Amino acid sequence: MKKLFIVIISISFFLTQSLRAEGIYVGIDYLNNKIDTGVTNISSNLDEKDKGYSLYAGMPINENLDIEISYQDFGEGSLSGVNGNQFIYQSVTYQFITTATIAISADSYGIAAKPKFNINDNVTVYGKLGLHSWDSELNVTAATGNGNVTADGTDIFYGAGIQVAFNNLSARAGYSVYDLDGWDIESFNAGLAYKF
Repeated sequence: MKKLFIVIISISFFLTQSLRAEGIYVGIDYLNNKIDTGVTNISSNLDEKDKGYSLYAGMPINENLDIEISYQDFGEGSLSGVNGNQFIYQSVTYQFITTATIAISADSYGIAAKPKFNINDNVTVYGKLGLHSWDSELNVTAATGNGNVTADGTDIFYGAGIQVAFNNLSARAGYSVYDLDGWDIESFNAGLAYKF
């Protein structure tokens, strides 16, 4: 709840600045994510890919730099197996003793510096470097019972992309890597933004 309050205040700040600053924008990205869980699949079913989305707002500082805040929903990765299936995590081999599914989901709130370079009036390439506050949840569903574990933290993220502007609308595509305390989420994004 505290993080949601911070994001709402930050977005409100950006929107109220539109009266004084030109070029404030809001947007949404579709995310194609790969969660690097560190699990090596031996005989179980490992799925580290899922879809997600990002909501963001940005404000130009000057013609070569924006500040952007964002929310990311990374989706879910899962590992499932039946009695006797094995997998390796951190060089240790584990074995399922019953039919079970282990699923991990994550989301985050971030703020980033977004340096940019205009190729022409409509096309811009950009980079991103920032911090994100993330939450993850690990759920275990088994024939013998269920359980979950949560974790959170603050780590860096970085990325790059290209953006094409059409008057007040722009389309962008990019690639970002989010660190979650040693786990990486690689994210390919495509989306639209509206500039006020």
